[in-house]
Amino acid sequence: MPSLTSSLIHSLPIPLLSATQHPFLTAAAQSTLPLPSLIAWLAQDRLYLLAYVNFIGTILSRLPLSGGADREQSLEWRVAEVCIDALEMAKRELRLIEETARAEGWEGDVVDVRAGKETRAYQDLFVGAAAPNRPLIVALVALWGTEECYLRSWKYAATKMDLSLKAKDKDVMQRVFIPNWSSGEFEAFVRRVGGLVNKFGAGIEEGGWEWEECEEVWRQLLWAEKAFWPDVGGDEEPKKDSKKQANKEVTFGDGSKNGSADGGSK
Repeated sequence: MPSLTSSLIHSLPIPLLSATQHPFLTAAAQSTLPLPSLIAWLAQDRLYLLAYVNFIGTILSRLPLSGGADREQSLEWRVAEVCIDALEMAKRELRLIEETARAEGWEGDVVDVRAGKETRAYQDLFVGAAAPNRPLIVALVALWGTEECYLRSWKYAATKMDLSLKAKDKDVMQRVFIPNWSSGEFEAFVRRVGGLVNKFGAGIEEGGWEWEECEEVWRQLLWAEKAFWPDVGGDEEPKKDSKKQANKEVTFGDGSKNGSADGGSK
């Protein structure tokens, strides 16, 4: 019998591709990303991460942790450990975004913003997935799903990069963000989460109500993930009155003050 995560991945192949192979990712990889789109996305990603921290806290509060000497061998403790690691990764991610914004002069545009409708959709998804009246496995699927999509997205972006570029010619996306979010460390973390989700959900009956709850949050998550990427116009020409701004690309070279971070979290 296929695992829960495998079943979910294969259940909605087209929405999964739409969510993880967006034109924004190609533009980010090829130095054609409009600067306003990058700034707007970073601002909302920062707010997403703050909601993610609260979401992880809710999962931790619901875990029935054992007080016995064999605590560290329990599945619940292993889930707690991965949640703690997720919080640490989110902390690094927030620092990376904020330091980048500060170094590039975007701080006001990245920090002093309100959540857009796409971010609010994720906030609502997290609250609903971790609600006390829903099985804990639903929240774990939401945790795994958002990280699985993020990893797939940035691994896709990495395939669109020009590998012949020298370090001095790479912009901030190519030099810092894409390697961070497609790293082997991040992939190992996502696989850990997926493995625990499958162990936690091993007793769930396929087609039962808990299984259907997991499918529902997966559908919601794919919709939210696709909507979260800013529209960069695709093949369409930018509007005449905004053409100058839309064509301003992210082309940071040697002057960037940012270092790389280890790992990533959406």
